[in-house]
Amino acid sequence: MYRTPLDIQNKEFSRRFRGYDIDEVKEYLSQLADEWAILIEENKTLEERLKDLEGQLEYYRNIETLLKETLLSTQQAMNELRKTTEEERRSIINSAQNSAREIIRKAEEEKAQIEMEIEKLKAVYKEFKAKFVNMLESYRKLLEE
Repeated sequence: MYRTPLDIQNKEFSRRFRGYDIDEVKEYLSQLADEWAILIEENKTLEERLKDLEGQLEYYRNIETLLKETLLSTQQAMNELRKTTEEERRSIINSAQNSAREIIRKAEEEKAQIEMEIEKLKAVYKEFKAKFVNMLESYRKLLEE
């Protein structure tokens, strides 16, 4: 067990003939007690400071852990977002390609129908022209007669 500054100051020595100078011993013990009191106070201050620093260290370790978890969670969310975005992009492209194919197919069908209509109209025109020419020819013949 440690001696307190008060224990040191109050220490009594036995007296002997031709012993130490009592005043000198008491003065030395008083100085020693003062120094010991300063050392004890410094030690208490350092222990409190150490506790504060350990608390701060624990606080910062908790923050570090939280930041690591947050970073990991953010990275996982970003990876999932990239994956989802890529899937959506592919889906949109496929949908657009399918729509384009359908539009082209319908346009080709419509073109084929229009071409058939044109051919029919050409045939009707040819027939009309032939009939008209025949009719004109018949009128010309009638006029010549």
